[in-house]
Amino acid sequence: MTIAASAKPSLVPAIMALLVLILFGYILFSDLKPSSNTEHDINPPIEIIDAPPPLTIITEPDDLLKKEQEADAFVSQLAIATTEPILVNEDNNQFVRHDSVITLPNTDEEALAIKDIIQDDSIADNALFYVHSVTDKDVQGLWGIVQAGLINKFRQGLRIDGVSPNKDMLQAVIPANADEQLPSGLSSFLGNVLSNKVDSSYIYNLNTKKMGRDSNLIHPGQQLVVIHFSPEELKQIYQFFSEQRNQDIETFAITD
Repeated sequence: MTIAASAKPSLVPAIMALLVLILFGYILFSDLKPSSNTEHDINPPIEIIDAPPPLTIITEPDDLLKKEQEADAFVSQLAIATTEPILVNEDNNQFVRHDSVITLPNTDEEALAIKDIIQDDSIADNALFYVHSVTDKDVQGLWGIVQAGLINKFRQGLRIDGVSPNKDMLQAVIPANADEQLPSGLSSFLGNVLSNKVDSSYIYNLNTKKMGRDSNLIHPGQQLVVIHFSPEELKQIYQFFSEQRNQDIETFAITD
């Protein structure tokens, strides 16, 4: 009886296992090697800032310039520059200049120079004066006289060419209640103005030809109230109540 020879073991599985082992080792070795990417220095270096720099509010300069130009133009034309006498009566109260000459109806006076009846050397030559002839309608006294004068003259407006092309007239609307106290109990902007003007007003008696300063003594038909304003005060009033007075346009800029 013939016995079959045993089969020889195959080397293929061993070779395949060795190849797998070599491939696995190559992959593992490659992952452990440092990256071959080229590194570059950045010049100048990037600076990391923990907190952002502060922001500064910048008011739009063109808007401010426009308001200042309008206020300057309005105040400069509020009082007429003329060598002719200016009529002042109950229907024609006026803002006049320091060197203005005024005339009053039904009086013996042909003309009155403001600077002559004021006789106050401390007042600047560019000062303006609101001149009002006292009538029986002035039931609120000097406070009401100054308030009504500002409201009427500023609301009437002035036609000034070349200053504000989008407006026919320059004007500032002052509300009738603008002199009332604020909700906080403090005086309003106009309230402070009126209070100061009442205390510093001039009262010229047409009968005695004397100037007084007592705000409690005014008589219809007998007196002329003269209220002094500096141009700066009138500019502030115009800008505060101007119809063009909107909230300031603000932008933000990063500062160092």
